Amino acid sequence: MSTARTVVAAAAPAVVPGSLTRTTDAAAVFDRYPQYRAGMRWVEEFVTQPHPHLGRSGAVCPRLAPAIRANTVWLVALTVHGTTPADAAEAGRLLLDLFEEVAAGPHWSTAALLGFFPGLPGEQAAGFIDGGHRLLRPEAVERGLMLGEFHADSTVGGVHNRAFPVMQCPEPMFAVRAMTPHDLLFADQPGTSPADLLSYLLAYQRHVGPRLSSAAREGLEAKVSAARQALSSGESS
Repeated sequence: MSTARTVVAAAAPAVVPGSLTRTTDAAAVFDRYPQYRAGMRWVEEFVTQPHPHLGRSGAVCPRLAPAIRANTVWLVALTVHGTTPADAAEAGRLLLDLFEEVAAGPHWSTAALLGFFPGLPGEQAAGFIDGGHRLLRPEAVERGLMLGEFHADSTVGGVHNRAFPVMQCPEPMFAVRAMTPHDLLFADQPGTSPADLLSYLLAYQRHVGPRLSSAAREGLEAKVSAARQALSSGESS
């Protein structure tokens, strides 16, 4: 006689009800979401400021301050019931969907969504955020979106200074925004495989290419051709 087993599926990640707010209104919920307070302090003191180790002039993220002034940046809190990269990717996918909902319209290109994880144990943050980002980045790019991965122990360096850890944030967080012309800089990150590079370039070409100048489109075509050749050479070797 067999014994039936009941398999209980893990609960899916979910947006905390009432947690979605624009940065201009975030102070009103700092007591409820202290992660927002820490995140906004980090934005004000680091992200929107220049830094001597950045390797270029201007703010660490030149897009964010203008977006905050335009009131097109949202904060949201998510509950997760697991800490694996797969759990993080599922939560990140929820953020991609939410971004497409709140950012739809004329402010699509300037909007950003910062997703926080209040219940995530600190010791699990690095594996959760970095692992989830690796799994979900290709899907985000295919959708014309950029997914940023942030946590306190991040070692991800800047484009102009790989030794400068630009993704260190006091709270574990994913950031979502629309792909822009300058995101070609992020195509060939350290450790990017030829296949992933080609996929990124093709997605960039599809979503951003029509907005580029003729010269920039020609340069992009050359990068795509070089990536195709590199992938073909690697497969045949």
